[in-house]
Amino acid sequence: MKARRSPLAMVGAIVFASLLGACGPGIGASPTPQPIPRVALMHVGTDHVPPSLGTLVGRLADLGWIDGSHDELVSHLVKDGHVGGPRIELIWRNLEKEQAKDQAAAYVAEHVDVIVAFEDASIAAAQAATARMEHPIPVVFLHPSDPVRDGLVASLSHPGGNLTGVFGARDPVVRQLELYQQIVPGLRRLLTLVDPTDKATPVLLAEAKDAAKRLGLELVIREASTAADLERAFHSLAPREVEGVFLLSPSLRLTFSKRTIDFAAEANLPVQAHRKAWVEKGALFSLGVDVGPVGDAGARFVDSILRGTPPAELPVEEVPRIQFAINLGRARELGIQVSGDVITRADVVYR
Repeated sequence: MKARRSPLAMVGAIVFASLLGACGPGIGASPTPQPIPRVALMHVGTDHVPPSLGTLVGRLADLGWIDGSHDELVSHLVKDGHVGGPRIELIWRNLEKEQAKDQAAAYVAEHVDVIVAFEDASIAAAQAATARMEHPIPVVFLHPSDPVRDGLVASLSHPGGNLTGVFGARDPVVRQLELYQQIVPGLRRLLTLVDPTDKATPVLLAEAKDAAKRLGLELVIREASTAADLERAFHSLAPREVEGVFLLSPSLRLTFSKRTIDFAAEANLPVQAHRKAWVEKGALFSLGVDVGPVGDAGARFVDSILRGTPPAELPVEEVPRIQFAINLGRARELGIQVSGDVITRADVVYR
């Protein structure tokens, strides 16, 4: 004869079964797969790929987020716009300036996990797109002109919002002018290209004017915000009106370096750059941040955020190292005799 289960026992069994079901899948059931984090990268300046992209992707690989050789990963990312793996997906967009706002908004609509923004135009677009979100997407910035002055963070040590990242040394405008005069004997007049829409321009132009007065240089100022403006600025020059070209505004250096180098070559004039990569491509010299450590540090910020640390708790990292590079081949083409003292001070010499 079967034993009858009491009503109390039956109720207990039902409750136990309900609790067991609420605790998760049963024995042998597959766990719910976790979504792969998506890291969206954006850069304004279609005439180049920032060198820090390579070091960022390489460090993410070293940290175990993605598999493959560094060069192959970057090549695929630039060519295809994305690289996926079992642990992370990277999305890359290289943009014209007018596309940045819409691209940042698209990343927000797609609910990516982190946005990495290279340089001022992309950073500003990412900041604006995430500002109105109830739970803003973290933004890691690389190469801002000045994150505190530009309102990206409350301070370098306490960012205080959804943005943090890596800050290279401030624009060494005065040192660039001093070096320009040392490299080019007899330098007196410089075509100085400024973007009136760049909020960094007033401060940098004031510094440049003070330095030029002390050095006995005349700044022949031309305003430009587009490639067409740059072309008009060069075509407006009278023969021998200037002995060199000076790219002042960060927006022009970051977006139109290649075009400016080409225009300067047509005019048979030297031009300075902000990175050694442009010196290799025809600028006379550069004085600017060593960008390798910037990408490396940026990857560490992405890693920390994906592991749960809010951007507000990650102090901005400053990379202070400044590199001086010079192109002696270009100097010879321009008939410039660079002194041995200047050459020995260079960190990188292209011959």
